Amino acid sequence: MRLWVRIRNPVLDESMEVPMKGIGKFKHVAQQIQSKLKGLFTPEGLNTTARKTRFIQRSSSKIQAMDFIQLMTSELLVEPDVSTEGLCDRLEELNPEARVTAQALNARINTEEAVAYVKTVFEQSLQANLSPLVNQLPAPLLSSFGRVLLEDSTSVELHEKLADEFKGSGGSASKSALKIDYVFDVKNESAIHIEVGKGTVTDQSRASMIVDHLQEGDLVVRDLGYFVQLALGRIDEKKAFYLSRLLKSVHVYLEPEGEAVDLIDYVNQPGTRHLEVIELSAHIGSERVPVRLIGYRLPDAVVNERRRKARQAAQKKNRKPPSREYLNWLAFSFYITNVDAELWPAAVIGTVYRLRWQIELIFKQWKSLLQIHVLRGQRRERIECLVYGRLLAILMIQPIAACASWMARELYQRELSVHKLINWIKRGGRLVQAIYEQQLDAVLEALMEALPRGLCKQQRKRLTSRQMIEQQVPYMESFPNENTSVAT
Repeated sequence: MRLWVRIRNPVLDESMEVPMKGIGKFKHVAQQIQSKLKGLFTPEGLNTTARKTRFIQRSSSKIQAMDFIQLMTSELLVEPDVSTEGLCDRLEELNPEARVTAQALNARINTEEAVAYVKTVFEQSLQANLSPLVNQLPAPLLSSFGRVLLEDSTSVELHEKLADEFKGSGGSASKSALKIDYVFDVKNESAIHIEVGKGTVTDQSRASMIVDHLQEGDLVVRDLGYFVQLALGRIDEKKAFYLSRLLKSVHVYLEPEGEAVDLIDYVNQPGTRHLEVIELSAHIGSERVPVRLIGYRLPDAVVNERRRKARQAAQKKNRKPPSREYLNWLAFSFYITNVDAELWPAAVIGTVYRLRWQIELIFKQWKSLLQIHVLRGQRRERIECLVYGRLLAILMIQPIAACASWMARELYQRELSVHKLINWIKRGGRLVQAIYEQQLDAVLEALMEALPRGLCKQQRKRLTSRQMIEQQVPYMESFPNENTSVAT
């Protein structure tokens, strides 16, 4: 027998029923979040960090440790491109005794000590976020993995005067840029690693970095930018798992000591040309890494669209038209993995890979809602203070979002809209209330009431990527046709 408790919704002046078991779990999760943040954002904890980094050296300092972190996080969320004069106004609102000129505030921001302080608080917060709150992705296809790690990077253009410190790609791209590399555990909705570097740092150069963070039983899902054979071997040595698309230029061997095969010719042989899904036991690259190789013969409409985009991209970049060989390659999607066939049938591997788009959505939210790309200034120290402050705000929001996602699913059988949640947190000073005023309980209770009336996604006919994974929809059935309504 399931017990329910009735909670009054003061906005709608009505009540709603929530399972008693859900209330108990909610309180447990709230306590976990509080324990994560305890000591990080108290005046005492921040003062200790500020003194260790020498950001504050005198007790008479006008700018207090708490005020500066709040200025770099929640205050800049309200107005990301605020001027230094505006920051002075905000600072005085936080602390009436902190009356400083724009020049004086700039002098404090543009120091190595300020960078060290904000970066240290960010690193402490990242460490606090490592332990998962609740399992957010209970899909059977992913239940065998301890964590499901997505990795990708996003670039932020900077003022060209910063090209010496943050060199960009040049050409049609910015002369100055920074790149943020992000490893996210999508199963538990927690950050594992965030690294800030120059815009010219390639994803391939970071391909093996994730190995230091791996635990036995982890699953790593990344795009072709991180495709490095040696890194795949190291993931396997860690008794972890990977899922990746296959890079076209990589040689494929059906026998460890055999000759490389032309993959397109091979799958178009009389014995296989009728198959939509092809699975091979293969070895790839000069390292002859053993893999499961799965190929999908794509629908004509998808192939034509891919080829159209390839020709359009070549024309835009003033390159030669795509070769016939490349156009033939676009008729397929090829994936490699070391996950056993008993866990993942070949038919669903492409569906699981759709999970990688979650990190693209995260970057979109960072830019559209949290303005991670709005970094005004011409001094390296200022840019680093701003970017670490913005990333710190993201880490503050993350455990609240993880709790909200769990509540939406467990209490209301709905999917959370992270877009709506972030806007809700930004309104009414809720982030300040939860983090700096240590009133997380009140914010989470308000969140529980707000979820069913406006923070969940609207029901739709098409399945989301998560729903397709949970329902184990075969990849080739995920494309729309006259008999289906699932998303591409």
